[in-house]
Amino acid sequence: MRQGTNPRSEIAAIRGLLAGAALDVKMLRLERALRHKFSPDQPRAPAGQPNGGRWIPADGAGSDDADTSHGTEGDVASRSQTLLDDGTRVLTLRIRSGQREYDRQDIVTAPDGQSRIFETSGLTQTIRDGATGAVLGRSTFTANGAEPEAFAQPAFAPAVPLGVATVELALSLFSVLSSRNSLYSRTVLGLSAHEFMPNPEGGNKSVIWVGPISQDKLDEACRRNAQVEEMTNRVARRVHATGLYTSPQAFGNKVHLEIAKEVENLDDPDLKAEISFDRSSIEALYGAAGSVRLDLLERGSRGTTCIYDYKTGNAQLDFKRAAKLALVARAYFPGTLRFIVIQVKPRL
Repeated sequence: MRQGTNPRSEIAAIRGLLAGAALDVKMLRLERALRHKFSPDQPRAPAGQPNGGRWIPADGAGSDDADTSHGTEGDVASRSQTLLDDGTRVLTLRIRSGQREYDRQDIVTAPDGQSRIFETSGLTQTIRDGATGAVLGRSTFTANGAEPEAFAQPAFAPAVPLGVATVELALSLFSVLSSRNSLYSRTVLGLSAHEFMPNPEGGNKSVIWVGPISQDKLDEACRRNAQVEEMTNRVARRVHATGLYTSPQAFGNKVHLEIAKEVENLDDPDLKAEISFDRSSIEALYGAAGSVRLDLLERGSRGTTCIYDYKTGNAQLDFKRAAKLALVARAYFPGTLRFIVIQVKPRL
């Protein structure tokens, strides 16, 4: 043993390495299993049956070889894997054209083993439970945000709501995909009010959609996004050029305040920046203790609110903050049924 080494520390480190290796193996097995083609709504046999966990026909007739020979090993064009600071892993598979019923698959696995599979074909996305393959939801991104689509539910399939776990894993995927934004596409997160509040008046069913869309599609949904991007970049460059800040946090705060001033001067009732609300959703002073600070809101059409979340540091959007953003947005723009979250990172 090396002098001065703590045996408990070494054991903990070894356990961490083994856990990471085990998760890598699970991810590879899951990827291999999902390379086989199946119907968009195809379930898996319930646990406890001889073929439990395997893909089966939609009519429920199980078969021991149901998952053995429907795909090819060459249908994945590329793959990339990202490990987030909290231990969540995101595996992205890009599919060769015409090989599957979707063109991108994102498998998100939390440290506790919970996972969700996001299968995207154009602007339509299916979310599956990573353990059972059961379809949890399907939606299409439109000019009004994410709209639900119907999908088949076999009689024996367990009822698994989208719930907090799905939102949290969607937020992790949103963080990873947002880091890959380009001049031609932007990652958006579409949510319904159902994800954060029970039975919102006039609301539709629970919906989650996350992924990159073209700038044209984003313009249709959030008409002022180009204006917001231009203003953000211009202000950030101006603040950066002055050098009058002492830390990244101070830089971010100064950028936010300068943008808030510009938005206020626009006097646009559908665009609001730097709102602070207390826990009772009553407007409070900027930066007041216990208040929620919102970066920028745009009121869209037909019950849709666009939320611009400025990214000037390393903080990741989590469920708690997303819920606060949604609640504050709905408090300021009553009647909001859908939210579109866009991460805005200044280009210096």
